[in-house]
Amino acid sequence: MDWFRETALRRRALVPYEFPWAVPLVMYSSTLLIVGCAVLQRGFTRPWLLAFAGLLALTPILTFIIAGRKLNAFWTVGFALAGVGLFLIWPPNVVDAAPFLLMFTLGEVGAIASVRAGLVAVGACVALLVAAEQLNHLGTLSLYMVFFVACGWLIGRIMQLQQRLLLQERAQQVRMQEQAASDERRRIAREIHDVIAHSLSVTMLHLTGARRALQEDHDVDDAVAGLLDAERLGRQAMSDIRGTVGLLSTGPGGAEPMRLSPEPGISDISDLVADFTAAGMAVESHIYGSGESVSAGVGLALYRVAQESLANIAKHSPRSSAAVLLDINGSAASLTVSNDLAAGLPSDVCSGGGLAGMRQRIEMIGGEFRAGWAEDGWTVSASVPLEPNGTPCRARRKVLWRHD
Repeated sequence: MDWFRETALRRRALVPYEFPWAVPLVMYSSTLLIVGCAVLQRGFTRPWLLAFAGLLALTPILTFIIAGRKLNAFWTVGFALAGVGLFLIWPPNVVDAAPFLLMFTLGEVGAIASVRAGLVAVGACVALLVAAEQLNHLGTLSLYMVFFVACGWLIGRIMQLQQRLLLQERAQQVRMQEQAASDERRRIAREIHDVIAHSLSVTMLHLTGARRALQEDHDVDDAVAGLLDAERLGRQAMSDIRGTVGLLSTGPGGAEPMRLSPEPGISDISDLVADFTAAGMAVESHIYGSGESVSAGVGLALYRVAQESLANIAKHSPRSSAAVLLDINGSAASLTVSNDLAAGLPSDVCSGGGLAGMRQRIEMIGGEFRAGWAEDGWTVSASVPLEPNGTPCRARRKVLWRHD
């Protein structure tokens, strides 16, 4: 039983398309039946010649089943024409079954071969039928057989087109799944980056301050205070990571993901600035307008931009002075983060994933993003147009990138 199954699977792999098992089963069974009928219709006056004709007609099937080889369209049609031609030399007194063999043969050719090969095969079969009609071996039946032969190829061609469309649909589904998986990986990477980047940056500032307090000033109290702040931020980072895991996970039965803590918003930017200031960075902030009119999505996007920008400053130029400007009015919410970093910014800041993530966040809500050199240093700005209810106006999807 296993041998039969393995053999069947190997034979199936020879066919270029995944036709249902019923298709080759019906075609091959019908071919065997037609050959048997053609032999019986002619009696046994010429048994060896009839057996040879039947063997020629069945050669493509026998080669496929026994030898495990699939003949191309040329040999398949050639053997069928040779077998049917020998049968037509001695036509029976009743309706001949032999020409119907051409219909199934062309159906197979249409299902697996190209259009050019199929049309050549149809022409050869029609030529044989016309020649048989001229020799009075078919009579008026040849006209009907031409129609049946053409229909056989057409049905096979339709089946091939159907299989091609099915394969294209499967390939499209695979591409969509791969794209969805890639988007999900980027989303997870962005979530993890956003969660830990701020905490680690501020923690490193506290640790650096504690080390300098011990090495340079020998101030144990300041060092302990810095270590306590670093410990607090470390615990907060662990809590945020657990919250992110809960966000990315789903409950049993496809439940909605659970969030352990609320997402930060526009009102948390002042606390963000305070964290960096407490860690020793010189950050000046100016906030104009009320954050109550800003939606949660816009607030989160602007918070992440401020968080990533300050983290980059802490990483690459912790001793530089920075400024955060948040302006909220009835038509837009704008954020600008700048610092007096001198020219020669490391290339990973200009081309890293942090700026790309900020740009993507602002772009998704229809905002405008800029990052590049200004007169007095490096500036990152984001502006999101707002509807009267505080939601982002998605009609504008212009994204600007400047890097001189």
